[in-house]
Amino acid sequence: MSHVTCKVNETQGHQTLAEYRYCQFREPRWQNVTQGVSDEDLDNNFEFLNGAVLNRSSNNELLLTTTGLFGPIRSGTRVHLDASSQTQVIQSDYAPEQNKPSLIEELNALQLEYSNRIPSQKHALLVSGFWVSAVNGAGINGLDGASNVFGSTGQLICESDNLTFPLLKFGVSADDDIKFKETLAYYGGKLLSPKEEFALGFNQDLWGIQYDQKLPNYILDYQFSPTKGGGLFVEHHPFPHIWLPSQGIDPVFGLPTVSRILLGRKVDQRHEDPYYRTVKTEQFHFTMFEIPLDGSALAIRPQCIHNDSFTQGAQTVFLANTPANTVALRHSAPITQMSAGDVPVSDL
Repeated sequence: MSHVTCKVNETQGHQTLAEYRYCQFREPRWQNVTQGVSDEDLDNNFEFLNGAVLNRSSNNELLLTTTGLFGPIRSGTRVHLDASSQTQVIQSDYAPEQNKPSLIEELNALQLEYSNRIPSQKHALLVSGFWVSAVNGAGINGLDGASNVFGSTGQLICESDNLTFPLLKFGVSADDDIKFKETLAYYGGKLLSPKEEFALGFNQDLWGIQYDQKLPNYILDYQFSPTKGGGLFVEHHPFPHIWLPSQGIDPVFGLPTVSRILLGRKVDQRHEDPYYRTVKTEQFHFTMFEIPLDGSALAIRPQCIHNDSFTQGAQTVFLANTPANTVALRHSAPITQMSAGDVPVSDL
């Protein structure tokens, strides 16, 4: 999930930290949150988890809200995921196997193995543009305070103002499933089968934050808005992501879950402009993957470019407390002509 900014601990006017937290819990953004973490974990990680709890609205209509805190996936442990459990993270009775690669090692190996297997135009959209982060002067001013939970938003200025992302689905046919997995591996991702055990291999805990989104309004009225999201975001960060869709109807909007994850990868350009340029035009591949609703989860390697705004309903994303490089897709303004496969955003 784009976008966790730790809220400033403004205890002025409050005598104790407990009173400060009590005031935070009374805010509307906490009203739908299921606590699937221990009281001790919540206390010890309150600033980070508090920053991940948010509401995003437009025209007084709630379009996204946090509905659960789960986990965590602890460093050095072996687990599997279950969307129906109280914590969604089930600790194995066994320690990680010493000779078995961690999940991150597996994801990195997949990306390396498939690096030269360039997807066809049918399976990946090639986008030309330049990525300029907020720290390099491209930060978008005047955005909604809840628009980026990781901090400021930069810009990916695209040469096209109409983006049609290929949408790959799993379970359609044997050939489609092979292409789904191969294309996913190209980006450094894989499907975790239902209750598949793994050791993460990351040096921090990953926390499960469940968000509930209402489509198409969330993308059209919030992400595309120049003063809300500033444009559909894509980002990358040092930790791996795992998305676990809820099974069935979501708790707030009453919508069936449809989980679509957009992944990107910078294309290796061996012939670079010999002249010094402040900004270089680059190329990126983008593909959208729909996670099957059978208990599967989708995992990506650290620094993989991604977006999860095309998901309808409730979904848990596992993330860590690190910075992120987040940019909005823009042309001369936020790009609003987008499709998931052959479906325009307005019809999602």
